[in-house]
Amino acid sequence: MRRLTGVDNLFLKQEKNTQPQHTIKAVVLDPAAAHQPLTFEAIRAAVPALAERIEPLRWQLLRPRLGRPWWIERPDIDLDHHVKRVSTPAPGGDRELSAQINEINMGGLDHSRPSWQLWYVDGLAGGRIALVLKLHHTLADGMASLRLLETMLSPDAGEPLPTANGALCGERRPKAVQWYRTLLTHQVSAAARFPGVLARSARTIETVRARRKAGRPGFAEAFAAPSAPFNAPFTTRREFAFITCDLDQIKTVKAAFGVTVNDVYLAVCSGAVRSYLQQHGKLTAEPLSAVVPVAIRPPGAEVDWGNQVTTWYTSLATDVADPVQRLMQISANTKAARAVHDERDLWLFGDWMEYWPLFWFYGRALPIVGAATKKRPTYSLIASNVPGPRNRLYLGGAPVEKLISVGPIVYPYGLNFTGWSYGDDMTIGMQACSDHVPDIWEIADGIQVTLAELFSLARESVA
Repeated sequence: MRRLTGVDNLFLKQEKNTQPQHTIKAVVLDPAAAHQPLTFEAIRAAVPALAERIEPLRWQLLRPRLGRPWWIERPDIDLDHHVKRVSTPAPGGDRELSAQINEINMGGLDHSRPSWQLWYVDGLAGGRIALVLKLHHTLADGMASLRLLETMLSPDAGEPLPTANGALCGERRPKAVQWYRTLLTHQVSAAARFPGVLARSARTIETVRARRKAGRPGFAEAFAAPSAPFNAPFTTRREFAFITCDLDQIKTVKAAFGVTVNDVYLAVCSGAVRSYLQQHGKLTAEPLSAVVPVAIRPPGAEVDWGNQVTTWYTSLATDVADPVQRLMQISANTKAARAVHDERDLWLFGDWMEYWPLFWFYGRALPIVGAATKKRPTYSLIASNVPGPRNRLYLGGAPVEKLISVGPIVYPYGLNFTGWSYGDDMTIGMQACSDHVPDIWEIADGIQVTLAELFSLARESVA
């Protein structure tokens, strides 16, 4: 058994019918080079072996009446439930695949079973197939998802599809006396740590005050960004798209202007949103802002499952028309966010989630009340960027040609950008509630336009 951390539990607490909290991880494969036909039946037969390799695929939620949920081992995978098949209509291009991923993405997962599904998608152009993993966020953040994909796939083109050995055993819930003794031990331990959490909070507040007093920039201010169309309450409907960018172009922009890859990523997202709002007469003179998840796993430590992240809050400079000036302003904003990151107690955010009623009031109730009273969202959108696999990956000899990911939206952050690099590309997935953004491809196309513009200006600057 494994107890969910406070950060893991957050994704369960945020979940509702209009706000499911799973992520999508999809790979596009060319089966022409595979050692055996990569049929649906072959992939389905390999899933038990993948579950043996990847622990979270065997975990099922156990929700006691008291205390935090737990994961309990359930190695007997119901293949009819967990493995599905669907075909895209012709011509099977990016838009058809996006539409199919959108259908898979909508609706939540059944937590009475392990919280994932794998979809086999055929009908893609050139005989290609896609495997779309719908995985609950409680199981893995970006870095843990990277570990999952690298375990599911292989850097060795010669490795065949895995086969199961059937050696795993399931777990049972402990008997009542042992169970309640375990829960009591955790509750007592949490209570004992609470004074220390309060003391660390006081030190953090003092650090923030000292930074402000010295006039040093920090995180973007909450409730400062104007409301955008995607900041309205969600329905169950979603709109998804992805766009693949040339990573060499991103690195050229990075080098030309002395910024980071993440700065360029945020700038192309910002430019696309600015263009979209301008086209629809919704662009404001005040900039939008972003919640930027940041991994906090210790350097060199083995990546565990679950979530170990904190967040930056930064302005996206959507009020700046010039693309280079916008990029430089975003770079200044992320430098300030990084400085705050280096000064603060990175584990405090997650530790506060151990005391859910108190954290709920601060982390969820106050933002919702604030958004209602101030008529502004806490922040505008979510933008995460994960360095993906460095080496080419294969499944049964079939090369992975594209890696696509997107995270959930959380009210009021009604637009999510998720960038993953792989090989020479960065693919950016995005989703929003389709009631508020029915034309998300305008934003996706705007990313390519913004990157092309920055790339052209970068080449001119070094000519």
